[in-house]
Amino acid sequence: MQHKFKSTCIDPNTLLDSCYKLSTFMGRLNKMAAAQEGNGYGWTSDEFKGDGFEAFVEVMVNCMQGDKRIGIRDYAPWVGKDMGIDGVGTSNEPIAKPVTVQVKYRSNVKAELTTADGISNFVAMSTTSDDYKDAHMVYFTTAKGINRNILEQMYNDKPKVFAHKDIKRLTDNNAYFWDCFRAEMGI
Repeated sequence: MQHKFKSTCIDPNTLLDSCYKLSTFMGRLNKMAAAQEGNGYGWTSDEFKGDGFEAFVEVMVNCMQGDKRIGIRDYAPWVGKDMGIDGVGTSNEPIAKPVTVQVKYRSNVKAELTTADGISNFVAMSTTSDDYKDAHMVYFTTAKGINRNILEQMYNDKPKVFAHKDIKRLTDNNAYFWDCFRAEMGI
């Protein structure tokens, strides 16, 4: 795992021991983030949760890079200026294309993402970048998804969205994924 969460997560055992469900991971991540708020670690509770979910997505995508449902290989966290792209990879198509990824953690799994959540920065950065203007765009979120009007009318259905229910299907009781995550976190 390349994400900085590997070194900033103070207690990966508490987070991941006997964890086999997204809901368990989210509950523990929320609790850890709340306990660390204001303790001088240098990040907010929301930043900690976002980093934890970005690490989760990195491991999930790389662990399942042969899975056509995800369709991404060679995934790595974004190393440029934080303007909306959280990670990049390559598609699994015979003629591979670049892939840009945005990861949005939300504790409320029933809410939809809207432009108020900063999701447009990702689309703008992806479509205006010389390297990624023709890339596949993918969102991973613990929210219900992206507001349908925004996705259809504003983004012309271009980004692929993995919402909470989709990620649950991929990871709940998937021992191989959770074992990979634990190994990547050093436990």
